[in-house]
Amino acid sequence: MKPFGFPIHSAVDGYSRKVMWLETCRSNNIPSVPAKLYLQCVQEHKGCPLLVRSDYGTENGIIAGMQCFFRSDNAPFSGEHAHRYGSSTRNQRVENWWSHFRKSMGSWWINFFKDLVDKGIVDLEKELHKECMWFCFSGVLQIALDDMKKYWNTHYIRQSRHETVAGVPDILFFLPENSGGTDCLIPVPQEKIDEMKLECQGVEEESIFQEYFEYLMATEGIQYPTRYDEALTLFSYLTTVADV
Repeated sequence: MKPFGFPIHSAVDGYSRKVMWLETCRSNNIPSVPAKLYLQCVQEHKGCPLLVRSDYGTENGIIAGMQCFFRSDNAPFSGEHAHRYGSSTRNQRVENWWSHFRKSMGSWWINFFKDLVDKGIVDLEKELHKECMWFCFSGVLQIALDDMKKYWNTHYIRQSRHETVAGVPDILFFLPENSGGTDCLIPVPQEKIDEMKLECQGVEEESIFQEYFEYLMATEGIQYPTRYDEALTLFSYLTTVADV
């Protein structure tokens, strides 16, 4: 999805396989972006994981620092041992998840955007088109991602050969003891969370194109799209008006 302007960031709980977040963002190369998603997750659950694994991408650097800061005690996997870097292929839980995502949803969106480019409807060399793509489709795509996350977290997963347990991700996550697991959520004081919020600043400012599109929507009384076909109609309208 990234070549079309929609990088997606996700995290999966290793035991339950619950998708903790699944978000499209303007860029997944800026460390503050995934860091904000991680911190929101810690805030929501009032705690952090015992251990976080990520690939070697520099975008995960702040997450690594936060995790080690939250685990700065003398317990197992504390301090610098609270985060581990590894190759993408070794992070099997999230790699399996991405494979499922590609087969069940990602391929459709990739083919849809590719078709728009091949037909000349979208020109990714034009900044106007790239900005308008984000404005029109990011919300619709996020709705689809939210629906997929909800479905995944509430459906039954059979046991596999990858040292996993059978069950519904949400139930396995919130009630691990019922399936022989252990609750590894580490409480994090609110003051520590607030201190780390400063590390999530520095996200790119909204472009002048986004402000212009919002102005057109407001002055024309246009509703924001909730489906891909509505987003495509809006894209055609906005790019036509902006080109005049």
